[in-house]
Amino acid sequence: MTLSELWYLPAVTRTVRDLAVGESAVLAEPQLAADLRMRLAEMGVRPGEQVRLSQRGVGGARIISVRGSRVALDASTAGNLPIADGSSA
Repeated sequence: MTLSELWYLPAVTRTVRDLAVGESAVLAEPQLAADLRMRLAEMGVRPGEQVRLSQRGVGGARIISVRGSRVALDASTAGNLPIADGSSA
């Protein structure tokens, strides 16, 4: 094993749960069950959409704004919605 292999750190993927209030980002492909992905897509939460974190709730819940609507997410769902690399503003 070489020194570079010992110091390798995998890339950390940011999620909606990591956003600061007021921060915007573009969603990447969600890591969720198909039925939950479909329900979120029905509400406008789909890959490629720009979302803005409106509010943080107790226990890790998040409220996001997407296409003029606000969507409440539990901590688990917010933690499984990755954001595209370099998309946050």
